[in-house]
Amino acid sequence: MKVVLVRIRDLAGGAFWQLLGIETMENDDGEVVLTVTVTEKLLQFYGKVHGGVIATLVDVAAAVALNQQLGADRGASTVEMKVNYLRPVEKGTLYAKGEAINLGRTLAVGNASVWDDQNRKIAYGIATYYVYDMKK
Repeated sequence: MKVVLVRIRDLAGGAFWQLLGIETMENDDGEVVLTVTVTEKLLQFYGKVHGGVIATLVDVAAAVALNQQLGADRGASTVEMKVNYLRPVEKGTLYAKGEAINLGRTLAVGNASVWDDQNRKIAYGIATYYVYDMKK
């Protein structure tokens, strides 16, 4: 995947995204890509990016992909998630892109890939989401 990105309007902009430094970007194919710059605050005691940061990128990227298809009246909350960690990372920038796999009436499935600024795969995950009506 190309890593030529331009900043777009934050899709969530919530406090947790801000805490981790997650930003939304768009690549030259119009796909949303999340980025986070690795800082010392994101490292665990072995000096590697904490698995929770990477799991969050998987969850958020898959959710963003699903939410782009849900419309303004529906939302989605994570029910279950599995992450395969492929290699550790200590510095640089992480990127994540999600994909909607299946969007049902009450359940949705999405996946996401995470890679670093050397284009090495860092993690892959899949998640199930509960889809709900936000009007209620």
